[in-house]
Amino acid sequence: MAVTVGSIAQTLEKVAPKYWAEEWDNVGLLVGNMADSVERVLLAVDGTPEVGAEASERGAEMIVAHHPLMFRSLKNLRADNPQAEVPLKLLKHGISYYSAHTNLDQSSFSSSWLLGQSLGLKEMDYLAVTGYETLVKLAVFMPAVDVEKVRQALVKAGVGESITGGPHSGFYAESFFQSTGEGMFRPLPGAEPSIGSVGDLTRVEEVKLESILPERTVERAIKALLKAHPYEEPAYDLIPLQNRGQARGYGITGYLPQAESLGSVWQRLTALLRDEPWAEIQYRVNNDYVSEQRPVYERNITDDMVTDANSGKTAIHCLGGIRLAGDLAKSVRKVAVVNGSGGSFVQKALFQGADLFIAGDIDHHAALDALQGGMAVADIGHFISERPMLYNLAHYLRSAKALQGVEFIISAADKSPWIVQTSEKQ
Repeated sequence: MAVTVGSIAQTLEKVAPKYWAEEWDNVGLLVGNMADSVERVLLAVDGTPEVGAEASERGAEMIVAHHPLMFRSLKNLRADNPQAEVPLKLLKHGISYYSAHTNLDQSSFSSSWLLGQSLGLKEMDYLAVTGYETLVKLAVFMPAVDVEKVRQALVKAGVGESITGGPHSGFYAESFFQSTGEGMFRPLPGAEPSIGSVGDLTRVEEVKLESILPERTVERAIKALLKAHPYEEPAYDLIPLQNRGQARGYGITGYLPQAESLGSVWQRLTALLRDEPWAEIQYRVNNDYVSEQRPVYERNITDDMVTDANSGKTAIHCLGGIRLAGDLAKSVRKVAVVNGSGGSFVQKALFQGADLFIAGDIDHHAALDALQGGMAVADIGHFISERPMLYNLAHYLRSAKALQGVEFIISAADKSPWIVQTSEKQ
């Protein structure tokens, strides 16, 4: 069965539902058709003309990007409108464009989590919780012989996964409880019962199968239940719960295993950003795209790469714009991280007692506020702080059973718009 744009959208929305996005945001399918078949998907932070051209060159039928292609009002699709250039070219080449932005930022797939893990942070939690999953208990009744068929259908619909808000919830799946009892019903004229006869009171030894699921997945679960259940009118209960489900939010906080100097943490952070140890590095040589696992600076490749003026090491992204505010001798134990525009979270990080705040787009006054509060600040830039989430997404999408056969590739043309003077590698 062919994988469609809609299948990929549905898989993404399992971990980053569209309703999580801010009201001002523009997420979901922005260009294309949900019914179109997909064999190759390009993942990027931005939908630039270069990324669009790369998708066409590499035969991708879909782009999954972090930032919306149409953020501001697009009043026309004229060829002389620069804002319409990319949408028009995507439509011409039959390429769909899907954006997961602030909804993805609030998920555990955000770059904040990957950066925190890569720094070795422990006891990680959201910096700013924005909400919790609303949970529902589902109970369904059926003959014992049909339990496994119905259970498997519910499992495929996501029932029984991560059903609590605890720290280990994500490590459990297929969580159900079942009990036995007697069901009874009298089919009336017009009914076509699978068990019993019209007019007779029918008694059946039945099993009650229970589990918990997020409210947002109820419709999908009931659809699967009805398709798998032997009765033409299955009996089931949906019970709202006050239990808290999985949290969502912006950024993370965590603790280094032991206190380090700010200078030491900064050195490790810049090495992570330069080397991207989590990445399947992709780069362009002539007209061929190559994938490797070796650190970028070990390669004698110059196309689309820059040389750090301080270290002399070649990196896939320009790091010249990243900056640090604080005393290099300062002791750091608690760290807060926000990918993307993090300036508005400075006060939150201060309130949480962070010694170091890592984010992008931190302005002059926010940096002064942080320093006055005793917190160091690392501004690593908007693009570089968000690129790691592409690898989280790629791993998740490649692992999805429903998407097997689709190739997910990280864009090589996706890059920060900022440049600095570079020097030759020493």
